[in-house]
Amino acid sequence: MKISVALCTYNGSKYLKKQIDSILNQQGNILHEIVVCDDKSTDDTLKILTEYKILHPTIFEIHINEKNIGSTKNFEKAISICSGDYIFLSDQDDIWKNNKIQKILAVFNKNPNAEGVFSNADLIDKDNNPIKTLTIWDSVFFLEKELPKPIDFFNVTSKNGNVVTGATLCIKKSIKSFIFPFADDDILHDEKIADILALRKSLYYSIENLISYRIHDKQQVGMKNINRSVKKNRLKRIILDLEAPSTFNEHRYLSKKIYLKLKKSKKLQHHLVLNKDSQNLITKCNQEFDEINIQMESKFLLRYKIVKLIDNLLRKREI
Repeated sequence: MKISVALCTYNGSKYLKKQIDSILNQQGNILHEIVVCDDKSTDDTLKILTEYKILHPTIFEIHINEKNIGSTKNFEKAISICSGDYIFLSDQDDIWKNNKIQKILAVFNKNPNAEGVFSNADLIDKDNNPIKTLTIWDSVFFLEKELPKPIDFFNVTSKNGNVVTGATLCIKKSIKSFIFPFADDDILHDEKIADILALRKSLYYSIENLISYRIHDKQQVGMKNINRSVKKNRLKRIILDLEAPSTFNEHRYLSKKIYLKLKKSKKLQHHLVLNKDSQNLITKCNQEFDEINIQMESKFLLRYKIVKLIDNLLRKREI
């Protein structure tokens, strides 16, 4: 069994050493390779990477892009180069817990059909101070304890937004045959992987915080406004079917999310053949969309008709 790490860098010198050290210090010493793809850094990132390459010549493989291609395409490149049976995705500014690899592999071993495993994470600030009030799952409203099991990940990611943070994700080498290309219509790499594996019912998770995810103002993607999103808790619970909508606006919000789920289902229709249980997904989404509209019409007849007329004129939410 070979373990690869796909590490993408871009002007990450400030935190890079802590991240690399945390990867090298994993329990079991089972790393086969760290594949680094640098996206044309202009700070000391390459100098730091060269130093580690000298110290660990058999582990580090460094690739420098000829031009800046962005984080999503950079991860596509890094993952495609990795040769390991298991590929751990890594950002440049986090810190791994020293048992991360072992814990993730344990989930794979327990679930033979798993093709991707992600985890929760605690949060730290730019100065390595813990942000004790939230985990990364809190920040993306992955209410794992409350969701019925097994979790319908496609429903969650389509309506709630992606809950699979790439920095916590490990994938099997075999899925490289069908997850590429990335960077399609601005869908991030971790979201696309999560959607496809959700359709295949092969996405699993660990409830443990296996990395310290850093929040800082230089993040390329990240969660810079993490506390602001907590105010959406009521609406998030509605779209996760944990609470029922009561007002017209709440029904309308849920309708929008179901519509987006339907659009995503149609966009990924060519992936549905990967899992025979997913063949009726689009029909189910259509039924959900019809049901919520029937509810709105029965409870808020006049307002519903006005909004429906405006939608038709603007060609919005067309099936």
